[in-house]
Amino acid sequence: MPGGQSGQALVEGAIAFVLLTMVALALVQFALFVHAQNVVTGAVQDGARSAAGAGGTPERGVAHARALIRAGLGAEASAVEVSGTAAGGTVVIEARGSLRLLIPWVGDARVPLRARAIAQKEEFRVGR
Repeated sequence: MPGGQSGQALVEGAIAFVLLTMVALALVQFALFVHAQNVVTGAVQDGARSAAGAGGTPERGVAHARALIRAGLGAEASAVEVSGTAAGGTVVIEARGSLRLLIPWVGDARVPLRARAIAQKEEFRVGR
C-alpha cells in the first residue's frame, strides 16, 4: 500500500464522522422542536378547555396552560408567554415563545413556538 492511501482513509473517516455528527445533531434538534411544539399546543388546548368549563375563566385557563408548559419544557418554559381572552361565548388561549437551538456554532439562535386554541364557553340553560 502506498504511503498516501492510509492517510487518505483517515481524512475520509474524519470528514464522514463530522458530517454524521452534524446530521445526528440536526435530527435531535428537530425532535426537540417537535416535542416543544406539541407540549405548547397541548397545553393551550387543555387551558382553553379549562377556561371554557363551567365556572372557568381565561385566567384559570392561562394558569393551567402555564403549569403544563412548565412541566413539559422545564427551564425553556420561561421563553413562552401565555395569554387568554373571553369574548361572547368563546375563550381564546394563545402561547408565543421560542426554543433555543442546541447547535453550538449558531450562537443564541431560537426557533418560534406558537399555538392558539379557541373553545366554546359551556352554558347551562334552564327551560329550553
